[in-house]
Amino acid sequence: MIRNSVVAFFALTLLVSCATRAGNESYQPASKPEQTELLRSRVDVYPDDVRKQPASYEGVPVVWAGIIRSTDARDEGETGKIAAETVFEHHYFNGIEYNDGHRITLFVSPRGEGLFRLAWHLDKIGDAATADSAEAYAAPGKLALIYGVPEKVKPDGTVVLKYRYLRILDPGQFSTNKFDYGRFGEPFLMMNPGAKTNAPPIK
Repeated sequence: MIRNSVVAFFALTLLVSCATRAGNESYQPASKPEQTELLRSRVDVYPDDVRKQPASYEGVPVVWAGIIRSTDARDEGETGKIAAETVFEHHYFNGIEYNDGHRITLFVSPRGEGLFRLAWHLDKIGDAATADSAEAYAAPGKLALIYGVPEKVKPDGTVVLKYRYLRILDPGQFSTNKFDYGRFGEPFLMMNPGAKTNAPPIK
């Protein structure tokens, strides 16, 4: 499984390299744990694949990009942790980051494959760590790279992932207004500079 994931990741890098310019490079994980999860996760499995054949993806680690729709958090008290459940809107991500010398920007597609959700935990560090601060950390409108394993598909089509790792990026670290693309191998188009999608709801 790890070998297949590595092959898929390098195939992804090769695929998008022809559409990149100076300043663009392959996505760089922010930490060693994220790097480990990226190498073991499938980048060629999408939410609609899981919806169509959920049994085929049991135990298969995936990584999806999603804009946060909502987060509900609660303090678990004596455990020293905060439990959270977050709903994401999936967006296609080409595995490329742009570095202008000042900051990193991810150009995710304005399109994707619907909703998915994840239950996860945060460690409480200091008095400022509360359920409210956890909801602010994972607030609607932020982008997340979610590493998980498909658990089930709810009756409304929402895919439920089992948590492995999560990276959250603020609105200034990504854009949905630069490139319009879908799955790997599908057309990759630069959007009209005047177009502003602001990540509309996925139909």
